[in-house]
Amino acid sequence: MRTLISINRRHAVIAGIILAAIMILFLGAFAIRSKAGSPADYDDTVYYKYTTMYRVCDGDTLTSIAEQYMDDIHYSSVSEYVSEVRQMNQMYFSDEIKAGELISICYYSTEYK
Repeated sequence: MRTLISINRRHAVIAGIILAAIMILFLGAFAIRSKAGSPADYDDTVYYKYTTMYRVCDGDTLTSIAEQYMDDIHYSSVSEYVSEVRQMNQMYFSDEIKAGELISICYYSTEYK
């Protein structure tokens, strides 16, 4: 009888240790995931989106304009910005721009205007 109780007690202790280990792993994974989802250097800066007219200079391309005006916070790539400029200017079939032409471009600023 005594051995049966000690065996059951041993099983209960082992099950408790396994359960505690699983919970520690789960909580650790959750903590790492939530840390990755919210960067430590996150700030709550407010950005305002504006549009302006840009006069195309000789040698300008949509890509060169994008490289000048886009930022890495709001656009993941130059092609994403170029796509938005094309849409704003209803350039559905061509990327062709000519010197002297006015096109709409967008940019972000922390300053409210």
